[in-house]
Amino acid sequence: MNLAEDLGRILSPERVLARPIDRLARSVDASIYRLIPEVVVRPRDVGEVSALFAYARAHRRHLTFRTAGTSLSGQALSDDILVELGPLWREARILDDGRRVWTQPGVIGGYINLRLAASGRRLGPDPASIDAAMMGGIVANNSSGMCCGVAQNSYHTMESAVIVLTCGAVVDTSRTGAGARLPADRRALHVALSELRDEIRADTLLSARIRSRFAYKNTTGYSLNAFLDHDDPAEILVRLMVGSQGTLGFIAEMTLRTVPDPPARATALLFFDDLRDAGAAVAPLVGAGAAALEIMDAASLRSQAGDRSYAFRIEDRTAALLVEFRERDEAALEAAVSRASDAMGAVPLLAPARFTRDRVEREQHWTLRKGLFPSVGGMRPSGTAVVIEDVVFPVARLAEAIADLRSLFDRHGFADAIVFGHARDGNLHFVFARDFADPATVRSYAAFMRGLVELVVGKYDGALKAEHGSGRNMAPFVRDEWGDRAYGVMRRIKDLLDPERILNPDAVLSDDPEIHLKHLKPLPPISPLADRCIECGFCEPRCPSRDLTLTPRQRIVVHRELVRLDALGTSEAREWAESLRDDFDYEGIATCSVDSMCSTSCPVKIDTGALIKETRAASHPPLAQRVARALARHFGATAMGARSGLRLASFAARTSFGRRMLSGASAPLHRALPSLIPWLRNDTQVPRAAKRLPMLRPSPAADAPRVVYFPSCLTRILGPLPGEGAMPTADAMLDVLGRAGFDVAYPEGIDSLCCGMPFSSKAFFPAAHAASSRTASALWTASRSGLDPVVTDASPCAGALADYAVAGLAAEGRHLDVYDFPAFWSRHGLPRVGEGRRRPGVAILHPTCTLMKTGGLPDLLRVARAHSEEVILPPAAECCGFAGDRGFLVPELTAAATAREARDVLEIASVRDAGLYSTCRTCEIGMSRAVGRPYRSLVHLVQEALANA
Repeated sequence: MNLAEDLGRILSPERVLARPIDRLARSVDASIYRLIPEVVVRPRDVGEVSALFAYARAHRRHLTFRTAGTSLSGQALSDDILVELGPLWREARILDDGRRVWTQPGVIGGYINLRLAASGRRLGPDPASIDAAMMGGIVANNSSGMCCGVAQNSYHTMESAVIVLTCGAVVDTSRTGAGARLPADRRALHVALSELRDEIRADTLLSARIRSRFAYKNTTGYSLNAFLDHDDPAEILVRLMVGSQGTLGFIAEMTLRTVPDPPARATALLFFDDLRDAGAAVAPLVGAGAAALEIMDAASLRSQAGDRSYAFRIEDRTAALLVEFRERDEAALEAAVSRASDAMGAVPLLAPARFTRDRVEREQHWTLRKGLFPSVGGMRPSGTAVVIEDVVFPVARLAEAIADLRSLFDRHGFADAIVFGHARDGNLHFVFARDFADPATVRSYAAFMRGLVELVVGKYDGALKAEHGSGRNMAPFVRDEWGDRAYGVMRRIKDLLDPERILNPDAVLSDDPEIHLKHLKPLPPISPLADRCIECGFCEPRCPSRDLTLTPRQRIVVHRELVRLDALGTSEAREWAESLRDDFDYEGIATCSVDSMCSTSCPVKIDTGALIKETRAASHPPLAQRVARALARHFGATAMGARSGLRLASFAARTSFGRRMLSGASAPLHRALPSLIPWLRNDTQVPRAAKRLPMLRPSPAADAPRVVYFPSCLTRILGPLPGEGAMPTADAMLDVLGRAGFDVAYPEGIDSLCCGMPFSSKAFFPAAHAASSRTASALWTASRSGLDPVVTDASPCAGALADYAVAGLAAEGRHLDVYDFPAFWSRHGLPRVGEGRRRPGVAILHPTCTLMKTGGLPDLLRVARAHSEEVILPPAAECCGFAGDRGFLVPELTAAATAREARDVLEIASVRDAGLYSTCRTCEIGMSRAVGRPYRSLVHLVQEALANA
């Protein structure tokens, strides 16, 4: 039997991934475990999921559903059939003015919150991973977070769902009378759930046990509270699915109630001399209405000492509480802060409490808290994996419990662990890193886990899991927490809904008492930067190639496996490694945009783009290196040749015969120099060549402020796409600068200057430095030795100038101010023209990667809002994947990267008079291709606003 061929007949061959690189890339989640699936499948509807269930039943196969793979306890892994939902289950709708949301499982939680922001609401669950985690995993793990507590978690905000049962039946509880139809459709299921409900309710001890355990955060085992909270078997079924981690069925759709997101906020970081004092402060602050209460022990505070200075010495029992109040308006917020001050009157603090409403300062406080898990990941030795667990203790005994945890760590050799958590809920997280390739470490970990169970359950009657889902790591201990009676009920639920045991084996419940010690992931060292990767997946939503090939996490996983296989040296390992390397050239290298956006969401700031650049640099043949240096030395001729090539290509592309000729002629050149020459396929949209730069006009005022305009090489080479007729960007820049009263100068020899990015993005670093050095000298002269600011029309160009030219001058003690247009206009243009001259209609923006990485988004928004009646940043706006020339060399990358944003834009633009704008010509081309409407430079928005005022 060929598993891939069988499944290809059920789905379609292109949605069955069976190559080693496909399977390996999805073999990890954020936990300490690894399982390599036999095959990865991507169903697209409930019918195909039902067919997969039928196949698994018939052939005794196992299915594990996976969305983002941010799970921390090993519940998103499989060594059989892994069902990947992220790429094809991404529909979401906002209902009732934001009071409800309907979503499929592959939608990122943070994306939904962005769409809800205008209505002043958010999802109830607020896990720290919400900007990466998808709704399927959030619901399947019954996620909560820092502010949602119990009342606003996935279980309590779930309204209805569409469920596919393992027998293939579909239950839709959103329809009127769903409970009444369940008996007719599934009589045996209705009866079994009803009988189990009545049996649990009749058992007073069991009912009391269930109520007490779900009065606080608890995700250990199944949601037995469903039998007490709901009478209707259909509603019980829905709630059993919440927190079941994909072991009972498949949630294909879900509708959740949202919660208010109060805009008025005040935050304070309170320091205590003793953990007990911090624990004593929790109850009064809860009584005052604190929305968030995050506790941090001394080890937590020390782990952040490099990023934060303390006014006092951190002793072994020093602790801190991060406190935040959230209210509907400033008056209510002031009253809450006053209550907190009164409540804290008798609690000793190391420094007076100071609540801040300043957004930047508040975010700094939260960065401290959110950085605790990453800080261990970033500091851990190479080759070690990060363990993070979350347990629950009675709130009143929190300080005592932390002290007991620290003693447990010391006894088992984990003294470097840090402890923090959601004090309001008694929910503590602890983190440490170890090399699980060492058998002695595994033995210590086994003893520690048994001691943890005895402490949490035996001494405190707490919960072993609060919000991460039990997964493989806690599956052996579910009976310890719940006892035989409740555990027996959970077994009966599994037997009822998954009688053939086809779903996610060993997650939630397991017959193997040592399952938490098996399949531990290998983490061989590969480089000082990449070794810090904890495989959490936070980088993936920002990656342009996430739906096409690999993500940053997956690229690192493949690198690690290649190192491991090379060390093994067996014939089987060599064969596996050869397959990985063959596919990695395209999957990992050619389709990486190297935009470094992954580092902006990576908890430990790993720049996978930089790693891929290093790989590209090492693989460049000598001929390509020589050609790149020659192109950089003679950039004027290079630009002229590029424009001539575009003219020829534009002429040829007018006919189908010409397009075929172009494709045939460019293909062998692309194969010879793939990093430098694009393959102009039949369907490639080729922009026309740019016109010559316009002549400078003399300033009307003798005392006009002077500015040096550096037109990017993109502006000088790439003209409009077919059908576009906008004023050239350079002309618009001169018009705008002239209307603001600036005296404008070009650097001498502008036609031969380059910022270096066209070469650095392709990892031709010597060529990039040569180009930027010449440009630095020209800009220094043109700016009168740094007296005048420099502005360029492309944000990536400004970023490259800052990285190379400006940095080089600074190293020589020379200072030069270089801005992209949004930053320049925000600081120098708006003060001269004011903010009241606006273009009618709405401006839809696409922020470039450089602008996002350099913190330039506020400038972009300020300029757009100053010159447009309405400004919209699409919720799905991310890197377009054009990445300098990737959009020409690998156009499918840009198509995949822009698909979701294009849908958002078309939805908005179809009902409004919209102009589409960005700050880089290639980004504008990529987005124009995706949307089917022209994107223009932000300069054009300002020019139209000023011209029409």
